[in-house]
Amino acid sequence: MAEGVDTREYEIAIRDDRKVRISIDGSRKRSSQGTDILFIPGFKGFKDWGGWPWFCGELATAGHRVFRMNPSMCGVGPSLDSFDEPHKFARQTLRHDVEDVQAVLEDTALGIESPTLLGHSRGGLVAALCAAEPCGVAGVITMGTPADLLRLSDDEIDRWRATGRREIVNARTGEVLHQDVEVLEDYLVQGERYSASLALERSNLPVLAIHGGADEAVEPSSAGILLTGVDPQRGRQVIVEGAGHTFGLSHPFAGPHPHARKAVEVIIAWLREDRT
Repeated sequence: MAEGVDTREYEIAIRDDRKVRISIDGSRKRSSQGTDILFIPGFKGFKDWGGWPWFCGELATAGHRVFRMNPSMCGVGPSLDSFDEPHKFARQTLRHDVEDVQAVLEDTALGIESPTLLGHSRGGLVAALCAAEPCGVAGVITMGTPADLLRLSDDEIDRWRATGRREIVNARTGEVLHQDVEVLEDYLVQGERYSASLALERSNLPVLAIHGGADEAVEPSSAGILLTGVDPQRGRQVIVEGAGHTFGLSHPFAGPHPHARKAVEVIIAWLREDRT
């Protein structure tokens, strides 16, 4: 964590044994121009993954208050750094994540005011869907976010249905997780209600779409697709040349990377602008 940044922990009980865990990063010299930022990690990601504490700490050092959250169904529970709740990961849908974000924003004890939603990868989709709801969000920032969550062939979908679950391998650890077929069916039933680009268009909010030019997991063109219906005066696309999906950050954290530093600089500059 960056020097001069204090972090405290918080939990919100949703229901059915679902709990959102939050780390709140704030500078001891918070700027009067600072804003509240809610950080939503991506698929197989979590708030304490690799460089995210450093990344959010840099935003806090710039005077912002950052809320890093673990969605209640992400699979990472009390351990905070391992998938100790794989049964929840197996059933995690975008609907669960949206419910979690709304619960965080509505929690009066947290007192989040006019937040900017910052989501990495899948987290950016969640941010977009939440922004379309009347929840007082001021803006959305996506990082390495796909234009569509379901990027599978017909054969892969058929196989998922036939077996009842889909294997998800953690490339770093070799750990095998699973997604139940109910996750697939939920996505297909929701249709346009899970469209991030439509949600951003309807929100009429400022949107910053950051993407790595060498993203190995999500096509960089996704950033432009997300902004398709956003007013050009309120939407901005930034491609960080040479950057991969996690902008050079890794787990465990191996130190800052120039690509991640560039993303931080872009975000801080964008938040300073008058976008009203």
